[in-house]
Amino acid sequence: MFGGGCSMDQVPFDYLSGKYGDKLGILWLDAHPDIATTNGSSNGHEMVAANLLGKGADQSVTKVKNPISTSHMMYAGLIEKNLRDRDKLVKELNVRFAGPDELKENSQLIIDWIKENKIEYLAVHFDLDVLSPKNFRSVYPAEPYTDEEDFPAAVGKMKLAEVVRVLNDVSGKAEIVGLGIAEHLPWDAINLRKALSEISIFDD
Repeated sequence: MFGGGCSMDQVPFDYLSGKYGDKLGILWLDAHPDIATTNGSSNGHEMVAANLLGKGADQSVTKVKNPISTSHMMYAGLIEKNLRDRDKLVKELNVRFAGPDELKENSQLIIDWIKENKIEYLAVHFDLDVLSPKNFRSVYPAEPYTDEEDFPAAVGKMKLAEVVRVLNDVSGKAEIVGLGIAEHLPWDAINLRKALSEISIFDD
């Protein structure tokens, strides 16, 4: 899956959980945990991980048929210091996570998680905003004239090369059967298209 917000992975990952059962793990590459409930948020994209764990909104449109065990979900690239009240389930449910600094040199923490939980298949949520806007520009915090210090949520710290290494490392331990790439915002392309649309030669 490519494009759109984080909630795009809910239905495919729910399906994969039903297919592979407790042999499936979900690796959530994201600066944010997306684990809010209706008590802390009204945004569906902030609840998708909670929904997949069976802890989110209890409505027909969001309810997951095959919730995954908390031991079978792990966050990578999560910015712990920026966790908000709406993110408290990360700690309350003791969901495993590894921050950007812990993944700079190797992927061992994720590999250990795979081995400990006998995970054979992986569904990977790759939110592009896990990446530093200094390294990858097509992310929300890289919107022109945006100051990272003023951004209202955690700003990713990982490099694209580090994510590629992580995915290659884990694919040697478990088969990746699902990959969602979310939050692609190519600002230059968006702004160029908007600018060109205002020039008469491009009129219909």
